[in-house]
Amino acid sequence: MRSLILAALLCAGVPAVASADVSLPKSLLTMSPEAFQKKTVVKDDPLEFNVTFSTEKAHRTGWTSLKNHTHDNYLTATLDRRTGAAKFEVRQDLRYIGQQRRDYRQVHYSAGGGLQQVDLGSVRQSTQACPLSETYITECILGEHMAFELNEKQVREIAARYRPGANESWAFKMKDATGHDITSAITAAEAAGLLLAIDDHRAGKFAGSQLAAR
Repeated sequence: MRSLILAALLCAGVPAVASADVSLPKSLLTMSPEAFQKKTVVKDDPLEFNVTFSTEKAHRTGWTSLKNHTHDNYLTATLDRRTGAAKFEVRQDLRYIGQQRRDYRQVHYSAGGGLQQVDLGSVRQSTQACPLSETYITECILGEHMAFELNEKQVREIAARYRPGANESWAFKMKDATGHDITSAITAAEAAGLLLAIDDHRAGKFAGSQLAAR
């Protein structure tokens, strides 16, 4: 079965997460900040000090055995209910076919009027299919889950790019030591929608947001 899955992927072709021109799905580009806000998952446990937010379910449809989606990233935030301070992450998933793992360590992006370089905060690897053979070296379907942090000022800078119908996005490049750099992007509307959810929570519109004041 694993051999059949791998063969299907090889025949169909497995693209990188995004091309150099950062081409995003039309369905994603047409979403408004309000649409992202509505689909942002908020986990607010009154017995926890942090409230978490994620846009993962806002537009991701997942992978099947015959298709590798070209856009598979999302935003998360952790809000400290005691201080109101928020921490943000961009999380990027990648699936590719190869014999050797790639080595992603840093990310480049534009913020504050200049090019920034930061280390990836975490990298998790997986092997989704690897047919066994005693006669030749096979290629495997390999996966990477990567993340890097942004501060709130940077996220608001991205969100400020949003213009209805303009399809504005913010690009970043994952740097691979073996030369397989990946350029991907998130939309300004996604950043704006996440911030709308956080700002509503800060304003006390979600249960539990006033726990620290009790």
